[in-house]
Amino acid sequence: MLMAYNEQQQIFLPYQYSREALQRYRRQMKFYCPQCQQPVQLKIGKYNIPHFAHIANNSCVQLFAEGESKLHLQGKVQLFEWLRKLGHTVKLEPYLQKFSQRPDMLLIKEQKQIAIEFQCSTISHEKWLLRTSGYENNSIQPLWLFQTPQRQSTQGIQKISISPIMQKMIIATARGLAYLVTYDANTSSFIYWTNLLYVHGHTFIGKVQELTIHKQHFPFYEPKSISKEEFLLYWQLYKKHCKQFVYQRLLHSKNGVQDSFLRSCYELRFALTALPDYVGVPVKDAEAIPMFSIEWQTILHHFCRRLQLAPHELNEGNIRSFLIQQNVELTNQTVQAIKNYVMVLAKSYKENDCFPDICEQVYAHLFAIATIY
Repeated sequence: MLMAYNEQQQIFLPYQYSREALQRYRRQMKFYCPQCQQPVQLKIGKYNIPHFAHIANNSCVQLFAEGESKLHLQGKVQLFEWLRKLGHTVKLEPYLQKFSQRPDMLLIKEQKQIAIEFQCSTISHEKWLLRTSGYENNSIQPLWLFQTPQRQSTQGIQKISISPIMQKMIIATARGLAYLVTYDANTSSFIYWTNLLYVHGHTFIGKVQELTIHKQHFPFYEPKSISKEEFLLYWQLYKKHCKQFVYQRLLHSKNGVQDSFLRSCYELRFALTALPDYVGVPVKDAEAIPMFSIEWQTILHHFCRRLQLAPHELNEGNIRSFLIQQNVELTNQTVQAIKNYVMVLAKSYKENDCFPDICEQVYAHLFAIATIY
């Protein structure tokens, strides 16, 4: 922990002092845990940020993150000082006795409390949900900031891997643009993963931007929509992923002609090396369907062929029948994903299965609803 009480019951923050001063204070003063009031040790190592630790076998240990990494300690200090310098009322590692939780920071803003958790290590869904619910049930807004994965580039349009737990931190602007903010304690920078486009599983395409802590305000900035020119890069990356999916399916499918996707391609006379642009189209709500877009959309076209209907002629009953046939759970979101797809097709369709402006319509559907769609 980064703070403790001294003998005068004053808060002591060791990171604010020099190494020499801390060595002197350690000889002259005693320090106590703000939660259990038991003595704690002042650690002044050469590697870690100065901090306190409970004496071994102390019963209070379970409510503290003992053995925190240097990166976690460093990030908490950076974020705490950043908020203080912006003039916010913020507490470091406060113990919330009412429900026995200790956020990394507690920010009080306009009579609203925000619990800030800087997460450097892996956390289970169950633990995340328990802590999040604890805050929400006590009228405290949780804000989770994950340490930026070190393998991820911090600039430009690119393919991004977002773990399931981090996907829960994705938020949307008023215009529905999905984005995620992480923090890199190594570089003291916030990383914005903006205009997120779901591909499949953990894979997204997004525009990544870096903002140093000295330029960051709170609340965070809201990202702007990408341009049509930038979306062309998204489209190229997405279609590249479609081709990789088809190639892997050909290599690893064990069902042969019973594979619904491959069978549909054969019946529709789709060339697997050059599938038409109107299948494998990213649409809103597609993450609700547990199949890659190029798969379910190809099967949908085969379904339409058997019904002798164009996709935009499907009614809700047809859509529900299709989802049931594919063993996809019937929810408002799965139905809406199909509706979104056929709507994009309808706006782009000309004649004879020709979709000359499908890319532009997808851009309008995903990123420019307010101005174009």
